Amino acid sequence: MSTMHTVLEHASALDAAIHTIATVAADLGHGNFLLDLHGGTLTCKRAVSCLLHPETGDKVLVSGPSRQQSYLIAVLERDSARTARVGVEGAMAIGYGGAVQVLSDEAISVESASLSLASGQLGIRAESALVVAQELSYQGRQWQGALGVLRHTGQALEMLLDKVRQVARVCYRQVEQTDHLRAGQLDYQARDYLRLHGDHVMVTSDKLLKMDSKQIHLG
Repeated sequence: MSTMHTVLEHASALDAAIHTIATVAADLGHGNFLLDLHGGTLTCKRAVSCLLHPETGDKVLVSGPSRQQSYLIAVLERDSARTARVGVEGAMAIGYGGAVQVLSDEAISVESASLSLASGQLGIRAESALVVAQELSYQGRQWQGALGVLRHTGQALEMLLDKVRQVARVCYRQVEQTDHLRAGQLDYQARDYLRLHGDHVMVTSDKLLKMDSKQIHLG
């Protein structure tokens, strides 16, 4: 009779509603946690509304109609030196029907296997910016920039374009070794002064070589 009474008390305790504070003993994965509950243990799932991911040692609030149907519904206390992680099991979307801001007095970092941004308009403002990538590609209809100084440093520069147009007040080019130019037609015109000089200069033509000037000096 005593044994039967003990079993009934145990069954009654399991069926009783629960709403108490516990300590996270272990993260069992897939949203399940092992809790230290007044000297005993309890296994329960994290409620979907509990966005702050519980960590071992956290003080949490457990509630439910029974111990078998209890949920970890909130994280109450945590060591302030530990990083808080917000997330849910599965996919998550943030924001609905209004503006969303992410603010921080310190650094903000985003880490992901893949990151994509889609927007009708994108604006970036910073005192300085650094992009590091093994491969960087840009596709668009038009690119326009206004810079005080533009510097490129690299091993090779290749461009494949239908048309190139450059306008400058002063232009300097310096080639240490060989400068090759191949063109169907070549037209150079100087408004004031034109000078070609080299240790060896050759001008050849297959059909016609013509010089026209008011004065021609050779030698």
